[in-house]
Parts: sequence; structure tokens; C-alpha cells
Amino acid sequence: MASLRRAKSPHSSLILSLDGEGTLVDQLLRALRAEIRNLSVGSRMPPTRQLSEDLGVSRNTVIAAYAELANEGLIESRFGGGSFVGDLERTARPDEAQPPAGPHASQPARLSDFATRLRSLDTSPILERPELQYDFRYGLPVVNDFPFHAWSRIVARRATIGSISLLGYGDAAGYMPLRIEIAEYLRRARGITCSPEQIVVTSGSQQALDLAARILINAGDRVVLEEPTYEGAREVFAAAGARVVAVPVDKEGLQVSRLPGRSSRCRAVYVTPSHQFPTGAVLSAPRRAQLLDWARTNECYVLEDDYDGELRYDVRNIEAIKGADADDRVIYIGTMSKVLFPSLRLGYMVCPRALVDSFVIAKHVCDRQTPALLQGSLSDFMTQGLFSRHLLRAKRLCAHRRSALLNAVEKHLGSRVTIEGANAGIHVMMWINDYAAPDVPSLIAAAAAIGVGIYPIAPYFMHAPKRAGLLLGYASMDERMIEDGVERLSRVLIAR
Repeated sequence: MASLRRAKSPHSSLILSLDGEGTLVDQLLRALRAEIRNLSVGSRMPPTRQLSEDLGVSRNTVIAAYAELANEGLIESRFGGGSFVGDLERTARPDEAQPPAGPHASQPARLSDFATRLRSLDTSPILERPELQYDFRYGLPVVNDFPFHAWSRIVARRATIGSISLLGYGDAAGYMPLRIEIAEYLRRARGITCSPEQIVVTSGSQQALDLAARILINAGDRVVLEEPTYEGAREVFAAAGARVVAVPVDKEGLQVSRLPGRSSRCRAVYVTPSHQFPTGAVLSAPRRAQLLDWARTNECYVLEDDYDGELRYDVRNIEAIKGADADDRVIYIGTMSKVLFPSLRLGYMVCPRALVDSFVIAKHVCDRQTPALLQGSLSDFMTQGLFSRHLLRAKRLCAHRRSALLNAVEKHLGSRVTIEGANAGIHVMMWINDYAAPDVPSLIAAAAAIGVGIYPIAPYFMHAPKRAGLLLGYASMDERMIEDGVERLSRVLIAR
């Protein structure tokens, strides 16, 4: 006998019943189509997270159903504002372009399991945002103070007199002089002793995560992610078909005592220990030792994403977990996006010796190599000391801008908000004390109307928080812009 699920969403007038026939996506599509026909154009649809909780189904099920409804024109999605009922008459109008009927009519594409999983993923809130005057976009480094003149001179010289080795196909693992520079930098700055042969240069840290998923994960394997976590990691492992185990984070970072036991057959645990994304917590020394012990006992690999470990304020530098990795169980991932600029798309990984060959082959199959011209240019940038000088300057500027942000928040927002994760990195997490999570889209829209870009915390949780939270990046804004932006944001919060 088919089971029946019913839900009345507090965020809309929808009353949905799942009839138990077919897949959950098909059931939800039938129920939504029936209800949408009774709603007026522009009616707000319930948030995917809320609807999944109301119905007791996975959020991916709701996302897949919404994606199909959007393809049919029944709903429209607006960044920061949710999903709304579309113009049903226009959707059904016969004079608009329609696929031809008959044996050659367009049929739904037959997709692989991987492609189907990809279509169920949310898109990043960063990528869809228009430019705003006061944009607290996180993830952007000190781009307005980058030494572009010196960089362009290096790139031009490389492009003009590039050697044959940089004009043809190169080593899939990366340009060896650059790998030597990275190995020396990691020894000095992050306490990691490794050989250049262990380093694989990637097209950003995202590719490093993708290669790790390809090498380590089969569909159905368990992977531990922090809760909350970096959405790019969650996307990679969801696309690989991994069964994600969410382990909470507190003020000391990942709660290692809550990691699954050996019987779970976990293949990898992904951590951001130097500045947990997005909370900013730093994984404590005892928990680092416990994590390495757990990895050895469970024959599991640790993916250490050190995305902004160089940028720390008011606290001492802390070495990477990889530096204490006696059992060679840690795959260290670094990026130039947070210290140089994101469009460079250069990252790197330090591979356990037993996995080096597998990663190099996977990199070769994926894209043959990261562009050699950029690798050669970065190698020169580091050899000439420009990288170290820029990093020191960027750290000083970030410290000033962080102080400007904290002072502006204290001045204009005070007890209305709570700031976390301000001791490192290029963003802070801000909880808005008098607001609930469903209020955030309207706050984003109101702030955008006066030129302020703010970003929600909810997408980084697998279990959405009830509190209203934002991520505020500050590295790419000068002190005056930060002050003015926070003052404008205060108008939005006070106007409630």
C-alpha cells in the first residue's frame, strides 16, 4: 500500500500530498504542479530547506523537483529572494516556440548518474550576485593592492621568451621549478616537510578536491564533512555519490570525538582546520592529534584545506596538520586564490607518497596540465621575492580592514549582532540576534536596494540554522568603504 505524506508549509499556502506512487521526485512534481495551478503569478514558493523538513524528504529531492518546474516555466528562481510562481499563461501560450510533435520531438536527455547528481546541486550564492557598491563578498583577497605592474612584466617576459618546455605539453604534476618554490614556501610558512615530487599543481583548490574524490571515493562510500562546511567540497562529494556524514563544529573546530567508528568504512574526512569555513574556528592541538590517530586507526585519509592559513591576526601562527603527519594520511590542499587573485586558478596539493602516481594520472586524464605560462610566471613571482612581499603587505592591509569592520560593527550594530571567526582569514560570520533564518532573503534584497551586498550563512549548513546569519568579506574593500557599508546595513536592520 502506497504511503501518503502531507505537509502544510508555513511559508506559503501550499498543502502538498505525496501519493506514494513512483520516485519521491515524481510524487513531489505531481503535487506541486497541481497546487501551482491554483496560485497567482508571483506567489512565493516555500524554501527548499523548509519544504524538505515539512515533508520529511531530502533537500536534494526538493531541489530536483524545483529545477524541473523551472525548466517547465512553472516557477522562477530569483537569487536572494527564493522561488516564485511563473506566468502560467505565457508558459502555455501556443504561439511561443514549442518543440515539434511526432517521432522527432525533443526527448529528455539520457544522463549518467553523475550528471543527474550534478543537476540536483544548488549554485553558489557568490556566483549569481550582481556587482554592488558596498559588496561584502567573501573569498576575494586584497586584489586592489596586488602588484599588477610587476606581475604583468613577468607574464609578458614569459610569453615573449618562453622556453620550448613552456610552449608544449608539460608534466601533468606541474612545472618543476614552481613545485620546488611551493615546497620551500610550505616548509617555511606552514611547517610542512615534503619533496617537490609530492606536489601536484592544480587548476585551483576545487580541482584538487575533485581529483581526491575521483581517487578515493566510489558511489555509496562515506565521507565526513564539517557542519557547516565549504559548499564546493559538499558539491564535489555529492557529485561523486558519496554518503555524507555531517560532524558538528564548535569553538575548537571539528568535534573529533563524534567521528564515525571503523565499522562505518569512512574513506575521507574533509577539514578546514586553520580557519574553519565558514565559522572561523581553529582546530585545537589536542583535536589535531586525535584526528590523525583516528585516520590511522580507521585507514582513512584527511583532506586538509588550508585555504587562508597564512592570514592570522592577534593569534600565533599554527602549523598545518600535514606537518605532523607521521603516517602520511593527510592530503594537503592549498590555493593562490586567497593571497593573489581568484581568476589565476592555481592551486596545489601535497600528496601522500603512496598516492602521488594516482593523482598525477588523474590530473593528466582530467586536463593534461595546468597552463604552463601561468605556472612559469608564478614561479618567477616567487623566486624574485614578490610573492613573500605581497603576502606580508596583504596581511597588514587585511588586519587594518578587519579592525575597520569590527569597529564599524560595534559602532553601528552593537548588540544587534554577534561576530565569530575574526582572528584569521578574510571574512567573519555574523549572527543577527533579532532575526530568524527565513528573514535573511528579505534582508539581502533590502540591502541590495541601497547598494550593499551581503551573503547568507544557510547554504553552508546541511541542517539549516534557525538563526539569521551572514558572511561578510572585507579584504577587497578599503576602510572607508567598510565603514559606509556597515552603516548602510545598520539602516536595513534598524528599519524592521
